[in-house]
Amino acid sequence: MDGIKKILIITMINLLLISQLNGCIETQKKNDGVNEDEINCILQKPGSDDYELTYDFSDPLNISENNPGPGGATSLKSCIDYCSKNITCECRDWIQSIYNSFNTSRRKNIGKINGIWLPTIDTVRDAVKRIPTLKKIGINTVSFGPDVETVHSDKPRTIGDNLFRFYIKLFEDAGFNVHLVPNSMHWGNNNVSLYDLNEILLGWAVEAEKLNSEFYVTFNEVDGMQENISETSIWLQKMLPEIKERYSGIVCVQPTQTGFHSMLINYSGFDCVSAFYPLMVPDEERVNKELKEYKEKAANVRVKYPSVEYIMFNDVATFSGGNWAETYLIESQIEAEKKGRSEYSTEEQQAQLFEKYLDEMHPFINGTFFNNCKGFTFIGRDAEQIVEEKYSQYGTLPIYEKDYLWNTTGFLELIENATLDEEEKNLIFDLDKYSGENAGWAGLCFEPTTENPGPFNCTSVESCMDLFRENPEDYWNWVLENC
Repeated sequence: MDGIKKILIITMINLLLISQLNGCIETQKKNDGVNEDEINCILQKPGSDDYELTYDFSDPLNISENNPGPGGATSLKSCIDYCSKNITCECRDWIQSIYNSFNTSRRKNIGKINGIWLPTIDTVRDAVKRIPTLKKIGINTVSFGPDVETVHSDKPRTIGDNLFRFYIKLFEDAGFNVHLVPNSMHWGNNNVSLYDLNEILLGWAVEAEKLNSEFYVTFNEVDGMQENISETSIWLQKMLPEIKERYSGIVCVQPTQTGFHSMLINYSGFDCVSAFYPLMVPDEERVNKELKEYKEKAANVRVKYPSVEYIMFNDVATFSGGNWAETYLIESQIEAEKKGRSEYSTEEQQAQLFEKYLDEMHPFINGTFFNNCKGFTFIGRDAEQIVEEKYSQYGTLPIYEKDYLWNTTGFLELIENATLDEEEKNLIFDLDKYSGENAGWAGLCFEPTTENPGPFNCTSVESCMDLFRENPEDYWNWVLENC
């Protein structure tokens, strides 16, 4: 009887919810004169091929009096202003029309992969706004993909699919190749079995084919899940034929910072290995040693696995402090200083290290992805000129008038607001918004201000970083106690 009661209660609740939803829709229709098509539109999120348009904007980025946008807007700015107040059906359809207008076959046939690694949505957003700068530098390939989330749901899923599809097509329309990487390595989301991720891996292989992406990667740091290296290798070989059934492009393996694992992971049949490169530090002996070791590892992979046509290094970076997401760097710095070394690089040191890498390693392999995450980026620093000098030798992508539009105030924020639901906005990994015990400002779980100071009463990221460098151990102890 208890079971029957539970079923009846659940049925009554569902009927009540349906009744309330219908009532809301009917009220909205009566009050606003909204028809069924508009209701269906409002329930959709732009950024999917399944989206059904109610309003079609044939030239959605060239808004004018002769080609008005949502609400009769006659300029891109007025479209953004209008839609930012209320994302109506017209606004959603306008954003979807932009998505539909992207041409993913505009990419150039390129030789050397001059790439940039965009591990969080804030780095993707920042890169989109800087597309003309990226092209001028010589960047031709971007590496990023949807967030894999395992903590807040019954089974693993990806967050922000519509937004990531939008950005992938946007980059391809601009002429970039995309190295598509579902990212399961955001903190707390890697404590699962690879077999629990099969559905995600194969589903995004289908997406990669639809999106015409040049590369598809079997997860970021694939050997960082519950399985050991041998089990990871077995899983990769099991999944490879299923991926190839769904995706016709270049299939990559992306192991962790510990290197290629060339003697432990079986790369047979894979087209590409994009291994993580160690953090570059101002230590000439270590830098020279790692350049030599990683050249040898790359050469070994080439010899042992003839199917591997592309060998690339990802997450190539120095660390300069500031807003970062991995507090192990604080602990590493404490240990390094005890030995008279440093995990940090000044702006001048970063430029020198990048130049050495680009002279000695980049020509030896098929491509490089420099990390553009906060605390690691080279853009806007002395190293940018070094990267431009070396990357641009291989040619640059043409800059289109459209490339400048994405930096229009509020444009990307509007697109993100329309393509993400409320839960996704909270769960997508965004270092512009995220704070917690594993991330923050100058290693803190809050932004230091005059009203809310950090260790030793520092009141800004810059002053906190200065104090950390002066006394890292006491600083870190303060963080442990207060964060």
